Amino acid sequence: MQKTCPRCGATFECMHSADCWCAAIILNEKMRRELAARYSDCLCKDCLLAVAQAADSDSTGRPLGRFG
Repeated sequence: MQKTCPRCGATFECMHSADCWCAAIILNEKMRRELAARYSDCLCKDCLLAVAQAADSDSTGRPLGRFG
């Protein structure tokens, strides 16, 4: 499914499943809550990776994907 990233406006392919690339990106619970509060839909891979790199992920992190 084609989506538009609410953060940067880029279009990207969302698999909308547990097999999606986003399920492999790890974020801590605080960052997951912040993203859910700020954005109503999925972010593109570049934005999600940028957010993940900026976050202080720790051992409590888990996949960000909605199905992860």
